[in-house]
Amino acid sequence: MTAVVTMEEAVAAVPSGAVLGIGGVLLKRKPIAFLAALGAAGVRDLKAVCFLASLGIEVLAAHDALSRVATGYVGFEQLGPAPAYQQAVAAGRIEVAEYTEFLFVAGLRAAMAGLPFMPTKGGAGSDVLEELGFAEIEDPYGGPPVIAVPALRPDFAVIHAEAADERGNVLGPTSPDFLYDYDATIARAAGRAIVTVEQVVDSTVLARDPRPALLYGYEVDYVVEAPGGGRPGAMPSAYPADVEGIRVYLADVRSGMGPLDAIGTLV
Repeated sequence: MTAVVTMEEAVAAVPSGAVLGIGGVLLKRKPIAFLAALGAAGVRDLKAVCFLASLGIEVLAAHDALSRVATGYVGFEQLGPAPAYQQAVAAGRIEVAEYTEFLFVAGLRAAMAGLPFMPTKGGAGSDVLEELGFAEIEDPYGGPPVIAVPALRPDFAVIHAEAADERGNVLGPTSPDFLYDYDATIARAAGRAIVTVEQVVDSTVLARDPRPALLYGYEVDYVVEAPGGGRPGAMPSAYPADVEGIRVYLADVRSGMGPLDAIGTLV
């Protein structure tokens, strides 16, 4: 049953050592307020699962909260790499499992279906398969071999959305943007789902909205009202990314400021 809780209560539900799925892609729809609170609360040894990562992973890396990251990308696109994350990887504090996009999605789909693995052709012939240790299996129907991608099943997933009601029904985006459905996929692949939202609305308001639901109440464990919870990233239809603020953060780290001190001026 869904519960509307405070940020502190939701953070307390995630223990050190958990596998944490993170919603959003690149600089959009990242649950930054929740991740910053998680790092500040002293949660450590997190194993993050994040498709196209940026601010979320960087915030957790700055807090030294990560021990492993499964991802297809971590960085700030045209603004450059993610320095706290890169420093932690270079120092051996974070182990990286680098996925192709097809392999990552196959792992989530396996988890959603309750299967131990999902067969796919994605990544065939690449060094990524050897590095990840994924097995190639025979097609029982006589076709070419396929890759058996193990399920990516986070203990928890956290996403940020525009609105949800007190029952945990999450409203779909006003304007569906790049890979918006990834948020529903990572939430459904996880054991428990935490949704931070710009606002909690009454169920009658949600029922009258013509937009389809992103998630339904039975799929959501906690809802947290967190206006601006995606900043300094973008929440499409609500606010853009603070590109200049991110640029200043990156310049501060390059100039020698510690990532945690620098990110404190951004988040």
